[in-house]
Amino acid sequence: IQEGKSLILSVPTAAGKTLIGYYAILKHSQAGGKSLYVVPLKALATEKYQELKKLHRHGLRVGLAVGDYDQSPDLMKRYDVLVCTSEKADSFFHHDPSAFFDISLIVADETHLIGDPGRGPRMEMFLTAARFINPDVQIIGLSATITNLEEISQWLGAEPVFSDFRPVNLIKGILFRGVLQMDGEAIPVAKYDELGSLCRRFIDEGGQVLLFVNSRKRSEEVARKLSLSLDLNSSCPVESEEGGDRYHRMVTEMSRKGVCFHHAGLSYEDRVFIEDGFRNGLIKVIVATPTLAAGVNLPARAVIIRDITRFSDGSVDYISTTEVNQMLGRAGRPKYDKVGYGIIYASSPTSFEMAQEYLVSEPEPIRSWLGADPLIRFNSLALIATGLARDIDGILNFLSKTLLGHQKTIEEFRRPVERAFTFLLDKSLIRIRNDKAEATQFGRVASDLYIDPVSAVILKDYIEKEEGSEAGALYAISQCPDIPTLTVRRDDFDIVEHFAEEIGAEPGDEENSGSLKTAAMLRDWINEVDLDSICERYGVGPGDIQSRTSSAEWLSHSMSRIAALYRKERARFYEMLTFRISEGVKEEVWELTTIPNIGRVRARRLFNSGFKNLRSVADAPLERIIRIPGFSSKLAQDTIDNAKSVLGRMEAWRST
Repeated sequence: IQEGKSLILSVPTAAGKTLIGYYAILKHSQAGGKSLYVVPLKALATEKYQELKKLHRHGLRVGLAVGDYDQSPDLMKRYDVLVCTSEKADSFFHHDPSAFFDISLIVADETHLIGDPGRGPRMEMFLTAARFINPDVQIIGLSATITNLEEISQWLGAEPVFSDFRPVNLIKGILFRGVLQMDGEAIPVAKYDELGSLCRRFIDEGGQVLLFVNSRKRSEEVARKLSLSLDLNSSCPVESEEGGDRYHRMVTEMSRKGVCFHHAGLSYEDRVFIEDGFRNGLIKVIVATPTLAAGVNLPARAVIIRDITRFSDGSVDYISTTEVNQMLGRAGRPKYDKVGYGIIYASSPTSFEMAQEYLVSEPEPIRSWLGADPLIRFNSLALIATGLARDIDGILNFLSKTLLGHQKTIEEFRRPVERAFTFLLDKSLIRIRNDKAEATQFGRVASDLYIDPVSAVILKDYIEKEEGSEAGALYAISQCPDIPTLTVRRDDFDIVEHFAEEIGAEPGDEENSGSLKTAAMLRDWINEVDLDSICERYGVGPGDIQSRTSSAEWLSHSMSRIAALYRKERARFYEMLTFRISEGVKEEVWELTTIPNIGRVRARRLFNSGFKNLRSVADAPLERIIRIPGFSSKLAQDTIDNAKSVLGRMEAWRST
């Protein structure tokens, strides 16, 4: 590290590799350098930011960037180290590649996730761009075990460092037909409740358990069963503005018995509550889908994998060895345990044989996913918009320096690049001037917004022909590849057909039906339909609503930016739509939601009680606010004070 060499560390979970990254950051800071600490998920970014803030006593200025993708990379200049997600780092490259000149160190956490089809390409692209722009940048890759460590290190011009050291010994085993085979022993487990008995064993010894299953429904069912059979006493009070949705009530009920489920259908707030409860020892067992394994740092005494298969595209497949290792690697808490236990549950002789395979197999080699057509298209526009490529050969030259180019002959991707180039040209995202490609104003905006060029074209086409329909705008947003559409069930056909008829569209195929259903759900959301009703009507959880509204909010913001190019008079409509999607409110109450701690329900209660704007709240007598349901005397006073504060800032801004 002191010699400035790049390193890729392949080390088990909790073995201290993060410390090496922090050491490198301090060395660069002392030499006047700036560092970027990059993680795959927002939750991990927040966690690392909180840890790095402790280095403030060494004079380190630490920043966090996880917000808008069109945020200026000038943010890097304010801090000695900036913590961000892979997407955020890649979006900085889209805005201004020269920002990487100021970075002397990049710490890439969870580097093995380059092999993940969803998150991997962003990390691969920004690491390639950083080295392309600034060959002297030092890269420290922190990773779980990588089978093709030499290959990944060679690609990044780094020294490979491998260790199988674990501060907490990991003992692996298989639970099959009432017998736990582990560490050369055969331990009987009650057959009538194998999982419950096994959890009880670890809890009685002072441990906690992470239990992984393959579906949301199963996580809820298994958690409920365990909460009844284990009958643990815990105290996890949850404060909520509205008393919560159905999932929130389930979480509250189960967590008080020391057990809870965890999946993407839960709201962000409930997921954080469960994770904090587990860290604090109030929740003893979490029954989770595998998304938790790739998320926040949450070790346990024991990890049990209940399901080694998953449903995918109508078929059942075995999960990868990499995923199994990632889950089992959570076993063993460095501060509390001398040993961790990783157990696979086998429900049949076939799954028993597969479990045995998992325990002796190496993880799958990391492979690049950057070659998919949508990613080629997305990155081709970015390279042209930033001036790093001026023609097809320039794009191919850059791609040759990616992991994709390291693992394959780049000529294999000439045709996909040619297709992408033609699309960008045909849709006026790029143009040819003096035999060189350059981005149009539309293309630069699309690249800055960090959206798929197809999304940009869909939004532009709608803006140019639309007449101001709220439903139509939401449908255009829901057709974009950047938003995950809802799955259409048999019960949803009435919803889909009714919405299609309203906007003059055809239900069409399954993909288009998903867009129509998503748009209908978004419209209910911005028209203040209550959360429980939306969840029930569309068969979703609060987390599903949050993920769709987050994507839709950004696409609506993108519409306002694109409208500013083609129909300036419509830009404000999309700005207001963006705010409404963010808060889930009608336009008449939007101003009230600018008050801290006033969400969609409290804002509506204020409005219905006669408080139509910030001024009316700021000037309100305390006793009038207290009379509104859900407002304690403290909340009422805070609301009045906050309204005055927001109003003051708004008036100061208007005066300038």
